[in-house]
Amino acid sequence: MSARSIEDLHVDCLYYIFEYLSPDDRVTFAQVCQRFRQVFINQFSMKYREFTIDKDSARHELIQFCICREAVESLTIDLDHFDTARCFRTYGCEAPVNCFAILYQTLTGMIGLENLVVKQLSMLVTPVVKPFDQILTAVRHLPELKRLEIHAKDDCSVDRLTQLQHLEEIKILIPRLPTPILVKCCKSNGNIRSLHLGYSCVQKNLRDIVPHCKNLEVLKFGMSAKSSEYLPLARLPKLRELSYSGIRKSGSFEPLLSALAVKSQLTHLSIEGGSLTLQETCQLVRIQSLRNLKCFCSETECVEMLACLANLEELCLSMFRPLDISNSLLPIIANCKNMKLLRIAVGNVDANFVNNAIRLHKTGEKDNSSMVMVVDK
Repeated sequence: MSARSIEDLHVDCLYYIFEYLSPDDRVTFAQVCQRFRQVFINQFSMKYREFTIDKDSARHELIQFCICREAVESLTIDLDHFDTARCFRTYGCEAPVNCFAILYQTLTGMIGLENLVVKQLSMLVTPVVKPFDQILTAVRHLPELKRLEIHAKDDCSVDRLTQLQHLEEIKILIPRLPTPILVKCCKSNGNIRSLHLGYSCVQKNLRDIVPHCKNLEVLKFGMSAKSSEYLPLARLPKLRELSYSGIRKSGSFEPLLSALAVKSQLTHLSIEGGSLTLQETCQLVRIQSLRNLKCFCSETECVEMLACLANLEELCLSMFRPLDISNSLLPIIANCKNMKLLRIAVGNVDANFVNNAIRLHKTGEKDNSSMVMVVDK
């Protein structure tokens, strides 16, 4: 029996017709009915699984993205697309409020979204009110959203962060995040495994999140505070990786490192804020579970002590002073039999160091293991 209209055609016929349509006609085709829209999605869904909205995004690409919204798994939104500050602009949208409203509705239907990045890395002037909060409100019920990143150059409102409930990885790089908002977010997302906070994003009281982060394995942060503010972090029951960056007070990590040594579960440690004191190093080398270490030292004695970390596999070392650390590094190479990467990011070594290190490593080599050495100049 012949089809009485195009809507009655077999799906193979619809695909055949679709191939002969122009890009604009394909969009019109997709808007006829759900069946035609599904044809469009089947043809283009792979293209929009990972999508970025930025200042160069064209109108037709955004329309097609909206049509394929259920297939999107990873989305990056650069709010520069909605900027109205620049004269003679040749990018972005002409009607930011209307465009943002369409984006909002699209986000609510992105049931497959797993990863969301929202960023504002340049000065933003836009009629859109609280864009971060609006976006967070739109995605608050999406069941598959597990990873969220927020980058902002200026202060922004992220009060709606507390409405999300399924997050496992959170990265927030903004000038300031109120502690109560962070605490509520951690409380409503009990399965957080990774938390990355920019330097000074949280001023104090980071300890308040500890009772709500029972599954946290990775913590990256920066916060100039007293020793007592860092110490409670050792109570995180599943913490495996700890990274600190930014300014800190000398010796402020000694109590935290001492507490972490007792638990001996940390495998990755990075301290890029301030050089380790002798007292801090004494506590650090007690953490025998460490596999990866990145740190700054000011004394050769601190470097020599790192040889006690026999299970190290990767070491990235920087010196704050121009000291020759060649002899201090050799015990590390001799004792750390599983060392795979040794990087001297900042530090002086003599001309014979590399040859001596290779000879020493081969002498103690096990199971044909190899080590890569990098000495930055």
